[in-house]
Amino acid sequence: MTDRRVQRTKTALRQAYRKIARQYPYHDITVKQLTDEANINRKTFYLHYDSIDDLAYSFADEIADKLLKLLFPTPGTTYSTVEPGFWYDRLSAFFEEAPDFYTFILTSDDYSFASRRVKRQVAIGLTQNFQLGYGLSKADAKICANFLIDGTLTLFRLRITGQIEMSSAELKQKIVALNLTGLRGFLKS
Repeated sequence: MTDRRVQRTKTALRQAYRKIARQYPYHDITVKQLTDEANINRKTFYLHYDSIDDLAYSFADEIADKLLKLLFPTPGTTYSTVEPGFWYDRLSAFFEEAPDFYTFILTSDDYSFASRRVKRQVAIGLTQNFQLGYGLSKADAKICANFLIDGTLTLFRLRITGQIEMSSAELKQKIVALNLTGLRGFLKS
């Protein structure tokens, strides 16, 4: 069981980071700003995180874990048993229900390093899933997983940031079509 003081401190630091991240570019955020906002001692910050990068990565890790649980809610579920559009529906629900800060992290150019970390971690989970579900080699499973997660999250990012305008139904149709035709073509080769 985690000490309540430790949990309160981490919560305070994470809340401070959420607030400051929206006010300043990533590389301008300082430990002093965070500790002042969280009302904790600078040394206390370093008891919980090695650096601001470490704190930012903790959000990316949390997002990746949540995405994998959404995509594969039941242990043993494989992509081959999932209906077309399942991913879109789950990711759409994630972006609608997720805290604004998650969407900010995944769509902000300033946090592209965190978005890449999320994609990488989700791709690792998908790779394992594809190996089991399709009997693919690790290399082929990794190619498929990265294609799906990168393309899908990129299209969501483009829509959320207003770089493409289309309805939710249109986006779903395009994501499903791209993912299915891309995977089918790859798997046949």
